[in-house]
Amino acid sequence: MAVNPTGVFVTQETDALFFYHFNKCQLHNSIQVYNNLEQFQQSKHSRKLACLQMPFPVNAEFEPLVNVLANSCDHVLILMSELHDKTVGVVERNDNAKISYFICGELNFDVAHSPIHKFYDWFITSTHFYKHVRPSTLDVLNPYQKKSYVFDALLGRKKLHRDYAHRYLQNPALENKNIVTYINDINCNFNDANETNWIWESEGLEIDKDIEWTVERVPYYGHRMSLSQVIPLKIYNQTAYSLVAETNHVNHYSFYTEKTVKPILASRLFVLLSGRYALRNLQRIGFQTFNGVIDESYDRIEGTMERCCAAMDQVKYLCEQPQEEILAKIKPVCDHNKELMISTDWYGMYFQPAFVAYFNQ
Repeated sequence: MAVNPTGVFVTQETDALFFYHFNKCQLHNSIQVYNNLEQFQQSKHSRKLACLQMPFPVNAEFEPLVNVLANSCDHVLILMSELHDKTVGVVERNDNAKISYFICGELNFDVAHSPIHKFYDWFITSTHFYKHVRPSTLDVLNPYQKKSYVFDALLGRKKLHRDYAHRYLQNPALENKNIVTYINDINCNFNDANETNWIWESEGLEIDKDIEWTVERVPYYGHRMSLSQVIPLKIYNQTAYSLVAETNHVNHYSFYTEKTVKPILASRLFVLLSGRYALRNLQRIGFQTFNGVIDESYDRIEGTMERCCAAMDQVKYLCEQPQEEILAKIKPVCDHNKELMISTDWYGMYFQPAFVAYFNQ
């Protein structure tokens, strides 16, 4: 029996994940997959690759495994669906020409040796339901009609930049103009039906289990998906714009999650609380932002609190402007962004060709 020229190691825990990628990239018939490290190392393939998923949180076993594989095969491919200080630290410590990273965002620093590829996993998964499962869901939105409130600020769990935004929005001149929720704690019980620190969609959503993290999957119109990826349609039809407090606010990298995707899919202006250059990095992949309607120079400010202050000043500015005029100005930008987000094959344009290339060398 002929041996496939390419042997591939994946861990047992990620076997199903990479089986999906191998099938989608039409590689499954040309590779032999190993879950056993010793068998993989002893195998006699003309080309040997390892495919790993960066764990989050990062465990103590991951980097030693990366080093072992980098010394025993031709190349190591690491998929990263999460960018955080600790996961990005792994990239910096393992900057090696034999290790390639597929990242969900942008690095704002240079990597000397490792190839860096884009893997916009949150764009892919957050658009899936609205693109492939139930596209009519968004038809209930009226993005360019005047609303009763100005901003939605659904701030999530406690973090420094969200603390600042929450305090800013408590200004008496702003507090009755916006819909604001904030858990203001790292730990919470999402199963309290009387809780006012979050608001779920009322139509189509079924909370059928205890929820600890909003990334957990629940039925939405019969399709199981992450709770965090359900667009708050009812709130969006009451508010004109969105304040997005992304997962991270550091300057070292830009990590885009469903928090950024949802207002884009809903054709909304958003003010983005994130790290420096988060808007610039969105523009580099084709999105338009709202400079000229608001002052987006906040994106270039290095200090976190100074940047948050400048961004929140734009929230205040929009709260003082006539909605009809602003909504008319932003329509071309919002229409462009929605079309780009939902029509782009983020998997086929960025991930698939780069991933497959390693198997064809």
